[in-house]
Amino acid sequence: MFYTILHVLQGLLSESDTGKISAPQITGPHALNRGFQSFMLDKGVQIRDQGIGNKPAKAGFYVGTDERSITVKGRGENENEYVEREYIRRRQKIAEYKAMGMKHFTGDNFKTNKSCMRTLWEAQQLSSKTLSAPGTSINANLPLD
Repeated sequence: MFYTILHVLQGLLSESDTGKISAPQITGPHALNRGFQSFMLDKGVQIRDQGIGNKPAKAGFYVGTDERSITVKGRGENENEYVEREYIRRRQKIAEYKAMGMKHFTGDNFKTNKSCMRTLWEAQQLSSKTLSAPGTSINANLPLD
């Protein structure tokens, strides 16, 4: 899990526009696969990508980082074998998101022109009720309501 989270954070922080993040590539199954590959590489076992749609983690018992182990069940290509993906169908999900004032990541193709780091910085500044431009000493108190 450590490596998967590390790959997710590296992927998010390296994106130049938060509006263009591909969730499956950055935070989803692909990040999990990269985490698994890093876990096994610590033991000198290189697991290569199997191509689009094919997952490198085949069913079995694996020992990796610090002699820790994981058990893989089923096949990655059978994505609904253990967890039902898209249980709430897309149309209903998008309607629910809209009711909450949110957008589904596959909905509108929007561009924010903000990196993840910039977005995090702005959120931190707003939460402390102070907004200052990076590299300056100018602060402006902003009401949050």
